[in-house]
Amino acid sequence: MTAAEVSVVTGASGGIGTGIVRALLERGDRVVAVDISADALERLRADIGKTEGRLIGVVADVADERDWDRVRDEASAEFGAPTVLVNNAGISPKHDGRKLQGVDIPLVEWDAVVAVNLTGPFLGIRALAPGMIEAGHGRIVNMSSVAARYGGRLGAVHYAATKTGLLGITRAFAHELASSGITVNAIAAGRIGTGMAAMVSDDVNRDYASTVPVGRLGTAEDIAHAVRYLTDPASGFVTGITLDVNGGSHMQ
Repeated sequence: MTAAEVSVVTGASGGIGTGIVRALLERGDRVVAVDISADALERLRADIGKTEGRLIGVVADVADERDWDRVRDEASAEFGAPTVLVNNAGISPKHDGRKLQGVDIPLVEWDAVVAVNLTGPFLGIRALAPGMIEAGHGRIVNMSSVAARYGGRLGAVHYAATKTGLLGITRAFAHELASSGITVNAIAAGRIGTGMAAMVSDDVNRDYASTVPVGRLGTAEDIAHAVRYLTDPASGFVTGITLDVNGGSHMQ
């Protein structure tokens, strides 16, 4: 792989996304931060600080294939064709801090979760993989969840279903792209103390942390470290796997 990767990170303004962007910049990558909110991207820039021209933000809806064409085109115009894709964007709707039971989930909410969590990564890979194939190398990481391992504990049926489906997408694309020098892997993240965790009460998070063998919630840095490993040039023999980063909540 090239010395300085062109990395696309979706959901870039969230806690995990910011941690991933920071880690990839520290590695020397040129990073395209993708988020649905322009204001959130501005906050990301302020939080990251000086980047010496190695960070751009692109406002896009990951569920819109035309937006993915624009992400690809803007990234290529600024830095060159992307060689790393981190599908980090995801949603897990709550109602007054609680998930809905599956029988109560309205179809419009189901469709929204599927669009962001499952269709979005598919569209991202479909948009950027051809450039990686042409280059003969690439790294793709899909952000799944421990919910894909044992069903939704705090996330609802639609969240668990989409994060499970993402593992299938990961394995299928890993098979298809391996001969082109492209690896495709997933991270099954445990409960991380940012973003979605803030949507529920502190008591819920404390109770959850007490069940984690290492005794705490995860951090954005825990996930970012895993992303760096899976997107490293030396990780070319690692593909089609799901890396569990959950403090021991799920042990295979």
